[in-house]
Amino acid sequence: MTDSKSVTQFFGPTYITKVVHSLADGTQKIVTSRRHRKGRGLILLSHDGVKQVDPDRKNPWLHLWAPSRLTWWVAVLFLIGSALFSVGGYCITFPQNLSEAWTNELTVDWIFFIGSIFFTCAAFCQLLESINAGDSEGLHADETISDTFQWMAWHPQRIGYLACVVQLTGTVMFNFNTAGAFLPDLSWTQQDLVIWTPNIIGCICFLIASRLAFMEVCHGYWGWQPGNIEWWITVLNLLGSIGFMISALYSLAVPPGDSSDHFTWLSAFFTFQGGVCFFIASYLLLPEMFSE
Repeated sequence: MTDSKSVTQFFGPTYITKVVHSLADGTQKIVTSRRHRKGRGLILLSHDGVKQVDPDRKNPWLHLWAPSRLTWWVAVLFLIGSALFSVGGYCITFPQNLSEAWTNELTVDWIFFIGSIFFTCAAFCQLLESINAGDSEGLHADETISDTFQWMAWHPQRIGYLACVVQLTGTVMFNFNTAGAFLPDLSWTQQDLVIWTPNIIGCICFLIASRLAFMEVCHGYWGWQPGNIEWWITVLNLLGSIGFMISALYSLAVPPGDSSDHFTWLSAFFTFQGGVCFFIASYLLLPEMFSE
């Protein structure tokens, strides 16, 4: 058996994102980083390059219930969190379409705060998923895989694990950001310190995590794979992270008299846009679980 490896070079470290095992009969066993940490197993290709697929396999777009798998909880929790951020952004962007009960400041603050809690729970489950990915099939040959469930581990040599850690850090920052909105009578400088600073840090973390996940799927800095559901998930997450970053830039508090309602609207709109992108990407995690 001979092996070949696809690697991603990122600021010095080399991350292995794909391993191909070529067997004596011409069959290829392909292991990728994302499939591995999502518990989807390897890909088998016959000698003529045709995937070997179970004919009784259920249509992945119809298989939406799998609470026994950690990946399912990641998808559902991200779905709820992103839906709440979308609703919160919509309430501020288009208040004329809603009743006052939905558009008052306290209601919107609660929507964002609860959404951030779901984000953090999802990100933590995602990290656990990465830590407990199991046998790597040569993907991380230098590592010792534990036989027991682990709540904490340190695997900086895995690009998928690194993306999960950075994203979890970002969601925790959003917890501080959304909780800070409940504090009364803050000056504009205090708002920037307590609300805006964790917001911008969280957005930077989301951008980095989304970029790492994109590189993990593409096995390099860039790739065009519109036929791959994994690629669409990472692209949508990247677009959502960009939306959140633009929203954060427009939400910077300024001295009284210098504020602009136009900036407030843009901040809310890009929160809504980012939330919608994250929502679609979170939904796609469900068929991805069962997709070849």
